[in-house]
Amino acid sequence: MSKEKFPRKPEHRKRLLYLDSVRGFCTMIIIVAHAFSHLMFWDMNLIPLEEVSIIAIIILAPVIILATSAPAFVLFSASALSYNFYLDIKEFIKFKSENIPNQKTQIDISFKDPALSRIVKKNLISYLVLLVASLAHVFLFHYGLNWNGRVQRTLLTGILETGSFTSIDYEVFFQTDAIGLIAISGIFNVGLIVLLLRKQGYYKPKRNLLILLGLIIVWYILSPLFHNLLDDLFWQSLNDGRYGITLLLKFIVGPPMSIFPNFAFGFAGIIYGFGFAQEQSRAFFRKLALYFSILFISVSGTLILINGFNLSPESFGLFLPLELQILDFAVIQILVIIFIEIIKYSKKSKNEITKSTRIWQRLGNVTMTAYIFESVLCILNMKWYIPLWEKLPQSSLILHLEVFIFVGMQFALWYGIILLWEKKNFKFSVEWFTKIIRKKLVKNNKKK
Repeated sequence: MSKEKFPRKPEHRKRLLYLDSVRGFCTMIIIVAHAFSHLMFWDMNLIPLEEVSIIAIIILAPVIILATSAPAFVLFSASALSYNFYLDIKEFIKFKSENIPNQKTQIDISFKDPALSRIVKKNLISYLVLLVASLAHVFLFHYGLNWNGRVQRTLLTGILETGSFTSIDYEVFFQTDAIGLIAISGIFNVGLIVLLLRKQGYYKPKRNLLILLGLIIVWYILSPLFHNLLDDLFWQSLNDGRYGITLLLKFIVGPPMSIFPNFAFGFAGIIYGFGFAQEQSRAFFRKLALYFSILFISVSGTLILINGFNLSPESFGLFLPLELQILDFAVIQILVIIFIEIIKYSKKSKNEITKSTRIWQRLGNVTMTAYIFESVLCILNMKWYIPLWEKLPQSSLILHLEVFIFVGMQFALWYGIILLWEKKNFKFSVEWFTKIIRKKLVKNNKKK
């Protein structure tokens, strides 16, 4: 047997450029949507909803539609995870075939193998670091939310919002934000991918596809059942101080980013990741997005016709209506296929595509960092920005200008920070810390 050890330096692996771009696009939506919400809903409430002009609503329609689609990042994360995981297995099989005499055509995949177990550990470590970042976010940096009957504020951002040291709202610790959802989903998906690919599973792509499609449907069917059973128990245990039960329920139905139904985004992400690793056809992805969007828009529309639809800013700290979450799933499929079409299947050269999508690529490099700290920057800027407008007549036009200029400034400021930070390879960002910690822990495991 060859003395060469796996993993070797991987052969040139194609990056999923569409994934980097769509993640960056959604990062822009986070920055813009939260800037609007701070001025219009949360802190300033400059323009009552009934007074927002129809022109503003038309301009904001795409942002409004995507503003509740934070679970899209679960899909992006799962796509990258499954794509790289699948290619790691593919390279492992190739290595075995080339270096082990009389090796069978189809190799049993065992994750007890040190090389494969390192791949699992590497990914688990990344998601565990994100889980810690999530806990820091909901305790220190998140903006105030209507939570358990009153507006509750995090420690550091709460001081900025109120202008004074506030008592600590310990209950915010039990919120599940988008980063926590990505982390919990990622840990679950690592286990799911292992189950799908172990033994001879790697050689059964159709079976794996059917399992994942079935999981998406089942997950949405089970979601209202779990919420009906456990939502009241979550709030009751929180109010009674039974924090052990509350913590457990946080990881099952904890608002606002509950794993039911949002894990379904991760299952869809695995389908996309596997599909690209298996070099599926353009028609495969078109059909996937088309069938998903038609099915979920139809279901969402039917539920809205039956139950009606009411979404106010106060509900953003609670459980979003199921029909909205189902619609979000459809919208994200449409967004993903648009980026796949214009980037993956573009007739332009790779350099031209990279150049034309540079803005999204940059934003996608620090998605987690922007998500955690954008509220802090937003509130700091409101402190000096709002007084500049106080001497002007508070007409509807002035108020609308005040909001739109602020949002533009926030995005420009973030992009400027990212341009400068890029020169330092985003050192000390959440993403940078994640890579450093993962490398150190995986290296220590190797030595043992």
